[in-house]
This record gives sequence, C-alpha cells and structure tokens, in this order.
Amino acid sequence: MVLGSMTILSTVLSPDVKIAESQLFISHLFNIAISLGFFLIFLRLDYRIFKHFSVLMYLSAILLLIFVLVLGHTTRGSMRWIDLGFFRFQPSEMAKILLTCSLASYFSSLKEKINDFRYILLSLVLTLIPTILVIAEPDLGTGMVLIAIWIGMLILSGARLRYLALFFLGGLLTLPLVWFFILVPYQKDRILAFLNPKTDPLGSGYAVIQSIIAVGSGKLLGRGWGRGTQSHLQFLPERSTDFIFASLAEELGFLGISILLLSYGFFLIRILKIVKNAADSFGSFIGIGFFMMFIFQIVVNIGMNLGIMPITGIPLPLVSYGGTSLATCFIALGILESIALHQSTSSGMKIDSEEI
Repeated sequence: MVLGSMTILSTVLSPDVKIAESQLFISHLFNIAISLGFFLIFLRLDYRIFKHFSVLMYLSAILLLIFVLVLGHTTRGSMRWIDLGFFRFQPSEMAKILLTCSLASYFSSLKEKINDFRYILLSLVLTLIPTILVIAEPDLGTGMVLIAIWIGMLILSGARLRYLALFFLGGLLTLPLVWFFILVPYQKDRILAFLNPKTDPLGSGYAVIQSIIAVGSGKLLGRGWGRGTQSHLQFLPERSTDFIFASLAEELGFLGISILLLSYGFFLIRILKIVKNAADSFGSFIGIGFFMMFIFQIVVNIGMNLGIMPITGIPLPLVSYGGTSLATCFIALGILESIALHQSTSSGMKIDSEEI
C-alpha cells in the first residue's frame, strides 16, 4: 500500500499531468482512510454471523450485478459502476466478498455430501450466475477471480480429483464458445496482442509494449522515485491502476519489486495460517476464498505487466488506485483477522459454526 501511494504521488508530481490526475493522491488517501474504517468494522464483527446471512448476501450480489447492467454508469465502454452522485462503487468488487461468504457457508454445510456430484455441480451453478453477470458488464477479469475463489474452495473441500479434472476439461471445451459468443472485440484484441504485441504496436499491443519497456528500464535499482520516463512522459497507460507494477519496476527497479513480492509472500502465508488454524470449516473456506482472490489478482496483474499474460484490467491488490477495489481488500482483511481472533487455541479441532 505504501509503495502504491508512493507511485501515485510520483505520478501526480509530474509537471505535465492534468489537474484531474493531480487530485489522484488526495483521493487515494481518502480511499485509504475509508478502507481502514471498513477494516476496523469487520475486524470487530464475529465472522460467524455471515453464515446466518449467506443467502441474503448471495441474493444481494445478484441484485447489485443486475442493477448495474440496467442502470449502471458506463465508463470506457464498460457498465461497471453504480453512481449515487456523491460516490461511485463497483458491484463486481463487492461480489467477491459476498460470493466468498456465501460459498463458504455452502461448502461448510456439505460435510459428507462433498463427494456427491450434484452438490458440487450446484456450487458451480451458484458461482456461474454472478460470474456471467460480471462478464456481461463486460469485466472478464473479475469474472475469472470469482471462478478462482470457487476452485480454491473446491480443492479445500476434499472433493474427488476426478471432479476437478472433469470441470477442467469442461472449461477447455467451452473456450470456443467463450471466444465467439462471450468475448467482446476489445477483449479479443487484447488476447491477440498478448500472443504478438508487435502486430498492432500503436493499438492493442501498445500498453503491453510500453509496460515491458518500463519494467526493463528499471534494471537493478530503478531510475529513482519520480524519474520514470515511461510514466512521467505518459507513454505508459493506466500507470496508477492496471500498470502500476510497471511504474514501480521502472522507478524502484528489481530491488523495489523484490520487496513488494516478499511482502506479498509473507501476506499470503499469513492467510494460509489463518485457514489452517480457523476455529471451524466456515472460517477456513472464507480464508481460502480470500487467499485465491488475492493470489489470482497478484499473479495476473504482474503477469500482464510483464507481457506473459493477456491484459484483463485486474488491479494489483492494496497497491493500485481504486476506491472500491481497496475497500474490498480491506474488508477481506478485516474478516480474515476476525477469523484469526476466534481461532481455536487448544485442541485444534474444527467445529461447526452452529455449535458456537
């Protein structure tokens, strides 16, 4: 978060930035303050209360995603925002939290039914409904995050490996349908640009090429804070959001990026410890859901900045600019810390939420 704030501040201090861009840092500080407030609220809540409201949380996610498709605010061709005048938010970001808690409640209640294919299939259907609504915005990146959350819970549940293989094969078979009937033209262009950015260096391949240049020019120690030419001369698009990793790499170099990656590593290990030591299976499923949410976004964002993954618009957790994204991360952290506070300290046996 500190590195992200430094990069955003570095961007706005550039002498040729627009007035709207110069307000980013103040807005980012405001977003941090609000997000910290959410963190403290959810930290003080007993996470087990979400199990009793899981159905309501799931239905709320669906209604919000439908609402944004009907009356949402369109930005750059995507209808992802609900604009209330005094603030805007992305329901797709909130869906990550709501779906995680809902699926955690579902999986934790299966117990011996976990190897009944009907219940596993139902969990997939419950995941696909909000995923399809998110992709329709269109927001393919967040849709992929929701699928990743489900996969993490399916693995933790101990479901038979043949079910995992079956779903994987089914996913591969649907790829042609996704290409021809679901992906919009700009998403197809991004995938083609990933395969060969030089086919359209001034169009769909431009962002990838500039990002690779920025990362490579940072070398070991970087150009120095506030001295990144790719970002300050505005060659690098979305330098405070999607491509903030490239901005960091250019200014802080391999050393700075190594610090970021090590921080993420300790952060993810901490989540896995919470998953392992949770007092009940509901807490463990929530934990693994958030683990998958964070690690998937980290890997995909860094991958697209390095040019080894297609551009999906997925933000870098706790680093990229974005109020709803940051709030989502801090809400997840608050719930995780609530799980840690209520973890079992004696026998280590997991018990059901209903027994507490």
